Amino acid sequence: MTFEEQENLIKELNKLHERKVLSETITPDYFEPGMMEYLEQYDAYYDVVTGVIMMQFQVKGTRYEGRTEQIEKVRSGDTVQVIRDYENTYNSNNFTLLTGKGKSLGNMPAELCNVIAPLYDKGELVFDKAKVSFVDPISKRNRHAKQAVLFVELICKLNQ
Repeated sequence: MTFEEQENLIKELNKLHERKVLSETITPDYFEPGMMEYLEQYDAYYDVVTGVIMMQFQVKGTRYEGRTEQIEKVRSGDTVQVIRDYENTYNSNNFTLLTGKGKSLGNMPAELCNVIAPLYDKGELVFDKAKVSFVDPISKRNRHAKQAVLFVELICKLNQ
């Protein structure tokens, strides 16, 4: 891993962790539409000694291709498959997230994909496990909600 790749990875992990920290410091009366919801569900850390990385992030693209219906069926703790999607027309660095039965739930955020894909492609990063860390299906959300909310916890390891 180059110094630049490591810096970019740490920068993205810090963004996730900062959202968690923000959730612990803001007061309940503070609200910024679209930016402040579910902050407590984000988190990340990188153990430099062991090379273990943990990320909790919101899945993107949940309202397309029948994913809303799939998200209705998942529960916190369910296993998620992380598949490299080289053929994605929007981002060649994409990772798709699937249920244990192979049904699409959405995609990893592009910012994470862009820093993880080069490491993954070189075999320097491997995924240990992924699971649903939080789910708020559209059937349980406000009637004005346009999509389900799904967070995944991904544990991976950097080969050092």
